[in-house]
Amino acid sequence: MVTIAVDAMGGDHGPRVTVPAVISSLEKHPDLHIQLFGNRAKLDPFLQSSIASTRLTVIHTDEMVSSGEKTSAALRKRQSSMRLAIDSVREEKSQAMVSAGNTGALVAISRYVLKTMLGIDRPALVGRIPHERGFSYMLDLGANVESDSENLHQFAVMGSAFCSALSENKSPKVGLLNIGSEEIKGNEEIRLANATLKESEILNYIGYVEGDDIYKGLADVVVTNGFAGNVALKTSEGLVKYVTSIVREAFNKNWLTRFVGLLAMPILESLYTGFEPHLKNGGVLLGVQGVVVKSHGKSQELAFETAISNAYTLSKNELLHEISDRLDQELI
Repeated sequence: MVTIAVDAMGGDHGPRVTVPAVISSLEKHPDLHIQLFGNRAKLDPFLQSSIASTRLTVIHTDEMVSSGEKTSAALRKRQSSMRLAIDSVREEKSQAMVSAGNTGALVAISRYVLKTMLGIDRPALVGRIPHERGFSYMLDLGANVESDSENLHQFAVMGSAFCSALSENKSPKVGLLNIGSEEIKGNEEIRLANATLKESEILNYIGYVEGDDIYKGLADVVVTNGFAGNVALKTSEGLVKYVTSIVREAFNKNWLTRFVGLLAMPILESLYTGFEPHLKNGGVLLGVQGVVVKSHGKSQELAFETAISNAYTLSKNELLHEISDRLDQELI
């Protein structure tokens, strides 16, 4: 049995999305048990009596972390749905937790409560990025604004282990995001990280990748600091929306273009949903002593259900052991 703790109150939509996603997840995974943390009065309207009570435990709390709440204030809320879900992982009552709540608060509380793994200085957020042949994983996507060469090396080890835990690829290609492919390009920390990664005996390191290489699928894992990673992700989302808007406008010029647009619409929708927040998979906070999955704040039911599924898969595939083994070989 896999037990997952869910913060039911986080995200833009709260229980309206999280509870149906939990119910659907329980129906799909017979060996899944969920601890649902939130305000019982707000959860009850979305709960179905048909769900076996033995696999769903509701823990009531009046407190929650709001989307715009300061990290310091969130840390003081020891009875918030987010904090209690993370506490459940620390107390080994669950193997993972999922939340669509405040990212800064989730990172801070996870780091404070769970602590970082041996050999890891800072946790990192990893997420899935689509490309022309499938998808790759990028980290850090915003947990750290700045990262030194040692942090980047640690991200590479964690990202490689994460990719292996989610796929049959046991030797994923790892690339370091830079402004050019030449050895002299990039700041000092990037160049130092490149030098140490080249010496790795366990990582399949392929060297620098540039921004446009991300979508060519040259690397299975793309390593960068949180500032560049978050900017790259948000820029990509904005670009897809812009291109989709411009193309739709062009299709609406006359009856002929509208007809062509109807034929092309499925292709446009496929392009758009590749980055659309409510359909994206949940990000995962790597480096803390527990599996913490961050679903997008705008997640709809399908996206939040996918985040739960990711937590389930990572728990079953023992992500923490995979990371620990690689850290033992590479860094410790």
